[in-house]
Amino acid sequence: MVDRREFLAALMAAAVLSQAEGLAEGNTSLKKTGSSLVPEEPSGKPNYWCTWAVQNYMYGQHLSKLDPKVLEGDSGSKLAHDAMTQDVLFGRAGWVSEFFPRIRKDVLFLLDDGWQAGGTATFELDQKKFPSFSGAPADRLKKLNHAIQAAGWRGTALWCRNTPGGTTDLHLESLSQSAEIRYWKIDIGDPAFELVKLRDEAHIPLTLEHVHGELPMNGSWEKDGRFGPQPWGSNRMEILRHTDVYRTYDVTSILSLPTTLDRLAEMLKGAEGHPEIQALLNVEDEVYVAAAMGCTMGILRHPLVGMRPGGDVDLFFNGPRRAKQRMDEVVRALRWQRIAPPFSPGQSSVRLSAEILTDSWLFEPGQTWQNEIIGKTVRQGAPACLARNINLPAVKATGEKPFVFATRFPNGAVAIAAQERTKVGKGWYMPACDVTLSIADAPGPYGVFGYFDSLTLISDRPLQGRRILAQDLAGDEAIDISNMVQVRGKSLLIPGQVIRRIGLRQATPGDLSAPGLAIAIH
Repeated sequence: MVDRREFLAALMAAAVLSQAEGLAEGNTSLKKTGSSLVPEEPSGKPNYWCTWAVQNYMYGQHLSKLDPKVLEGDSGSKLAHDAMTQDVLFGRAGWVSEFFPRIRKDVLFLLDDGWQAGGTATFELDQKKFPSFSGAPADRLKKLNHAIQAAGWRGTALWCRNTPGGTTDLHLESLSQSAEIRYWKIDIGDPAFELVKLRDEAHIPLTLEHVHGELPMNGSWEKDGRFGPQPWGSNRMEILRHTDVYRTYDVTSILSLPTTLDRLAEMLKGAEGHPEIQALLNVEDEVYVAAAMGCTMGILRHPLVGMRPGGDVDLFFNGPRRAKQRMDEVVRALRWQRIAPPFSPGQSSVRLSAEILTDSWLFEPGQTWQNEIIGKTVRQGAPACLARNINLPAVKATGEKPFVFATRFPNGAVAIAAQERTKVGKGWYMPACDVTLSIADAPGPYGVFGYFDSLTLISDRPLQGRRILAQDLAGDEAIDISNMVQVRGKSLLIPGQVIRRIGLRQATPGDLSAPGLAIAIH
């Protein structure tokens, strides 16, 4: 005999599924609320868009043929260095005026190698490349900064390498202060953190980013490709302990996700239990990792495609992921951080699943600047699940699993993401999955990134009668989805069709981004 409650629950589930399918097909009208879950003000955290990848895409746009080898190594770096000019920033279709119009106030515009004259740490804006910005060194930089801010960007950030040291470093920091420049990307150098000490002693408002140089792939890439533990006192932990921002460093385009996730997992684990760490982790262009894991981002992707001959070779963004056609993800990630800002690894507990997922790729010419892996199969492994300040998600799949990661933020918001896998001959595919996450007493909002067959949130409190709102993070209006979800006791089940329809509601035509939405329980 069928239990009456089970029968009613089955009827309710069928009704929810029917509503969700209608929503996915666009047959169900949406109940708009007239309000937004996303604040107007940016998070204030040091996110930036970096020019380096697009600099590396400039050479060869008007050639009939292009040999990828010229783009590799020192040759490619010099071409990218030479590509940095006033015209590419401010001219017709310039990067300053054309890129990321919706989120410029959320990010700094970071000029990478090529902006300065006479070396890698002179802080002398190259007058030949930037003829319109005249005057003393500080005046030239200040005019440049103001021109970038006038286009709506939060401000200017600068790349440097191996500053000269001593009183000269203090002079350079003071010069930046005069120019109202607040961020340096220190790409190697300052091993004793003298820049930090000088900055602090002089009370200069300047955020400093340090790195530990890495190859673009982790560990024994012919085997399992693991980053390895980072115990307290190791070189990387010492950098994290002293800097303001630690960037996880270079990756290949095609295996960026597992490489970055494994580095992030080990850095978080190494910092666990050390509240004295105040630095933030920067995961470069993995913007959904940054959003869901409480990290800053050094955005590199750009919208320029199809401008080179042949196969449109681009060593920074290539392969089946097609990241340059996923610009909406940047918008969604940054707008989520208005709700849930990045926070230090010293402020969190970390859980890593014992299960390791290993991605792989056979690199062809034109897919990487790392010559040694061309023609080779590279493997990169990372934990299947990562979690900060929250229990590990439960992932149910009939076959392979995606990478799944979640965070409870200090303000009570929670984020969860599921992201794709990559295997030789089968790039950037999403295994079907049903995911359950215990949100305990976290009040939300709840950020959801990626594709799910279903997502179930388990609360400590009964959820019957609560109003459920959801909003594409790229949009400005929440939708009442109470009739599109299933509430049973303390659980909230959100069908994958709802995640896709709402999380892509404001998608730019032709954009390939995965869903990204905020959910609120009222």
